[in-house]
Amino acid sequence: MKQIFTNFYGFDDVKITREEIFVEDGVIVEEFSRDEADEIIDCQNLALMPSFTDLHVHFRDPGFTYKEDLKTGSLAALKGGVTNVLLMGNTKPTVSSVEIYEDIIKRAVELDLIGIDQVYTITKNFDGKSLDHLETMPHSVKFISDDGHGVDDGEVMYKAMLKARELGVNMTLHEEVAGVSAIDYEVAEDAMTLRDCYYAYKLDMPVHFSHVSTKGAMTAIKYFKDLGAKITCEVTPHHLYFSEKARDEMKVNPPIRKEEDRLFLLEMIKEGYVDAIATDHAPHSKEEKEKGAPGFIGIETSFSTCHEVLVKSGLISLNQLIKIMSTKPSEILGIKKGKLDPGYLADFNLIDLDKSYIYKEEDIRSKSKNSLMIDKKLYGQIQKVYRKGILKYEHN
Repeated sequence: MKQIFTNFYGFDDVKITREEIFVEDGVIVEEFSRDEADEIIDCQNLALMPSFTDLHVHFRDPGFTYKEDLKTGSLAALKGGVTNVLLMGNTKPTVSSVEIYEDIIKRAVELDLIGIDQVYTITKNFDGKSLDHLETMPHSVKFISDDGHGVDDGEVMYKAMLKARELGVNMTLHEEVAGVSAIDYEVAEDAMTLRDCYYAYKLDMPVHFSHVSTKGAMTAIKYFKDLGAKITCEVTPHHLYFSEKARDEMKVNPPIRKEEDRLFLLEMIKEGYVDAIATDHAPHSKEEKEKGAPGFIGIETSFSTCHEVLVKSGLISLNQLIKIMSTKPSEILGIKKGKLDPGYLADFNLIDLDKSYIYKEEDIRSKSKNSLMIDKKLYGQIQKVYRKGILKYEHN
């Protein structure tokens, strides 16, 4: 299948172009004769950019599919322009066995909506101690994580990093000292982040830090990055959009932080120390949220939210936003996506950057409706999403 995408304003992490894009079998290629094209796609002067990769997502499947499942989560991702996700392992059962992992991957491939990678747990069933299950971990696993929990025991984490290095997998870490978080969650995040930055540096181990939310944690990451540590990090749209004034209304883990923290995260994005925007998309039922369950959905609105806070504000360029929503997270996940160059996947979003819209509950594709953005006016509406050159989403 040969396709030509034409009549657009193209953006990736470095360039702005009006040149046509030529695609063959889902991959961008060098120019070919227009007579060879099976399809010429008129993009109607919209912005065309690489679709996004979200490194931190909960689809609740298996075990909690009343909140979300692989299909509804994938449809929500497409609405948000996301064509690749990394799923966390706090399902029921947890993703600590070959059987559970392979079942998720098999069903994701059969759905053929988005690309889905699944983490394996660091410790078996999040017990904070056992690493034996890693010996039989499938070779296709790219990341291990105990997301929802920090690994409190320093010896266990040290051994886990050694094992991950031996197996050639990365780690994505939820940083929280459990005994401290009930007293001072800021210190709980800062202290474990500092420990694991040091471990990663000393062991020359690639480590990714999840949903960084404090000035202290981000300062540690900056320091060890400058030393040459192989560490990367993500921040969430809600930690960039909200701060302490709204904290009491928003139960999320890690919590909404002080304005000082929010502004520091913004500065670190501007200076290039943040590698990815990840949503921590966390579906819950209405009853669970009323009882205080932490987390919110956000994968459908992440671009609009970040476009407002980061680009419309003048903090960074659209190219820089694409870098941390597509190019760099795709690189971290090992996907050839995020640039409009030959050899990269033809995963594209067509976006009306000037279009404003009200995000309504009835328009949500997720099973859960626990969004922070309901009834807010947002900018930058995603009109179409292509994955490997195939149209997967179109705004009605």
